Amino acid sequence: MSADMILSRIGNFPGRQLLREKFHASSDSIIPIPLAMERLVREIENSISVNVTLTDFQYKLYEDLKTNKSLSVSAPTSAGKSFVLNLDLTRRLRSAAGQCIIYVVPTRALVAEVTGRIRATLRSENMLDVIVRTAPFPVVNIEKFNGVVFVLTQERLLSLLSASKAKTPISLLIVDEAHELQKGKRGILLQNSIDLALAQSPQADVFFASPLIKNPEYFLHVFARANSGNSFTEEISPVSQNIILVSPVSGKPKQVEISISVQDTNVRVGRAELEFRFRDSVSQQKAKFAASICRDGESVIIFASSASDAEKSAVCLAANLNNFEASDEILDFVKFLRSEIHPDYVLIESLLKGVGFHYGNMPSIVRTGVERFFKNGQIRYLCCTSTLLQGVNLPAKHIVIHDPHLGQDPMMRPDFRNLAGRAGRLLKEFHGNIWCIRPQEWDVKSFAGENLQEITSAMSSVMTDGGTIIQAITNAATEDIDKDLADAAYSRLYHELRENSDSHAKIIELYSTPENIKVLEENIKSLKALPITIPGVILDSHRSLRPDLLQILYEKIQAVPRMDELILINPHESGGKLRMTKAISMIHDAFNINMTELQNRWICNLAHDWVWGKPIGEIIKFRVDFVQSRDRDVSVSQVIRDLLQAIEKEIRYSLVKYFGAYEDLLKLALENLGDKQKASSVSPYHVYLEFGSSNSVTLGLMALGLSRFTAIKLTSVINWGEAKEPEELLAKIRRLRTSSLGLPKVCQLEVNEILGID
Repeated sequence: MSADMILSRIGNFPGRQLLREKFHASSDSIIPIPLAMERLVREIENSISVNVTLTDFQYKLYEDLKTNKSLSVSAPTSAGKSFVLNLDLTRRLRSAAGQCIIYVVPTRALVAEVTGRIRATLRSENMLDVIVRTAPFPVVNIEKFNGVVFVLTQERLLSLLSASKAKTPISLLIVDEAHELQKGKRGILLQNSIDLALAQSPQADVFFASPLIKNPEYFLHVFARANSGNSFTEEISPVSQNIILVSPVSGKPKQVEISISVQDTNVRVGRAELEFRFRDSVSQQKAKFAASICRDGESVIIFASSASDAEKSAVCLAANLNNFEASDEILDFVKFLRSEIHPDYVLIESLLKGVGFHYGNMPSIVRTGVERFFKNGQIRYLCCTSTLLQGVNLPAKHIVIHDPHLGQDPMMRPDFRNLAGRAGRLLKEFHGNIWCIRPQEWDVKSFAGENLQEITSAMSSVMTDGGTIIQAITNAATEDIDKDLADAAYSRLYHELRENSDSHAKIIELYSTPENIKVLEENIKSLKALPITIPGVILDSHRSLRPDLLQILYEKIQAVPRMDELILINPHESGGKLRMTKAISMIHDAFNINMTELQNRWICNLAHDWVWGKPIGEIIKFRVDFVQSRDRDVSVSQVIRDLLQAIEKEIRYSLVKYFGAYEDLLKLALENLGDKQKASSVSPYHVYLEFGSSNSVTLGLMALGLSRFTAIKLTSVINWGEAKEPEELLAKIRRLRTSSLGLPKVCQLEVNEILGID
């Protein structure tokens, strides 16, 4: 009862609820009347309805969302921001019809999770007339609906802004994981997309959410919202985290030295005796250690620095586990993986031992299946890459880490803190443990340091020296620079100058220092001299691409005598693949993309199979057979990983952005020739490439949030008639007994989630 009173006093009502459930305590237990009155008052102060009592942080956030047009908040991962955001969404959607809310997330892996959470909230509030879309397809006649919520990546937001001819005003722009603004080329792209959204809808409210940064007000200044906004930082989480350091003991291979990192001080706990040698490979050490710390009812995440590391760790861990009995649901999922992905897919054997792995390039239907098993406790071990850092909600009692990297770079303190926030499940545990294996070997000691970090945009970081990487592009000296980042910064600076065409004094004021002024002025001079004739509206839609290279592509298109032979047509039509291949060749020439003939042929064939709508299992099988016919020693896992990476990086990212520009420039050239009819016939290949289909029904189903696999299956088993818009397709599904359609169980689960069926 003392703990109950303390948790009430500090406003940790989720912790108090766990306390009462765990110890079967009752709020009616006898305590002194003054304390009982104090506890009751605290509940009333933090309640927004009979059944909803918030923490102090959540209550402040909810009230500030009501009273501020612009708000930036920094808080720990498990502080409960998402719950409050959902409450605010329903409040806003009830306040007026026709609301358009944009929810921006950093990765496609997070789109499905956020969408599911929003749908569940809307169903619980009986708000079934609100549209929820995950694709950048504008809603026709939005005023007929109670409102629309788009859950989009920054790339899809740019696509929506370009496609939305009616320019539906945005009511609220939510930028989740806003600290991604500091991360390289995608940080610059995020800044571009927010700029354009707020320029299109200057009256929109905006909310920035970030984990544990020192200066959340920074976003309000960057996007000129400081005068109409507020910001605050919350450091306390309802679930606490223990940073535990595990070091080897010289001469005693089965002993480890344990200490806890507290406020930059390592507090020694003592030595522990293990049941295994702490001397094997790192994967084996992580696997055996994870198995040794997990108790009944607990779960463990093993952090992996790459997809291959995640798979390798899962295989090692599975080999160290015994007595796991797979549930019927897991057995059914394994059957699905064998028949629809590949019979030798390494996930099959690891799941049968109770271990999953998780990374961003996995097919979404597979990734969400693994997430579901981990969340409901059917598997207790998960080997996971940095998708955890970008908001995917997979908390666990324990996280095991060894020298974490993001790609080639060591993980820095802010990302470590974000990752550590996944340890400990709200309403399940009071605390979580982060086990740092062999800390003396880490390239960066990210387990120590300040909890709050100061954020700076990626663009500001690039311009610290005046933009020497931009200068390198101008001088064609790109050997030793991050070319993708340089291209993004080059484009960003050009657009900033274009928006301040009368004077570049604002750019000087924004970026100059006595040390960098010469480089900055040279960059300004070279960018202002670019002979760009492309209209600003097209340049804005493709800010991720360099304007000078867009101009080259435009001139190449104009130089073709029979321009109608460049028009992209549906891949199912005769000549569709040839048109796409020609477009890729022209894009490669304009943007100086160098590929071998073999690489180019593979990408073209893969892109065609993808937009044709071929099932992922069919694409994988063909690739495995082809590669192994040339080299039998190549593992199936390696082939599948390489293929999935090519689909995500080359097809769904690179080609999508290039084809979006190609289509717009081709339309412009045709319109300048007076042929608007042909211009309107250009197929939206960038949409086909991102979603993996050219079928309008399949695309509509994916816009509802269904995976590509399930959408393709549904397209083939239902007579859709005249249904075209995603909401019409959803209405059709609601009228059918989908359980009788013969869908794989994993597909049926997806459909049920969309329909709100348990």
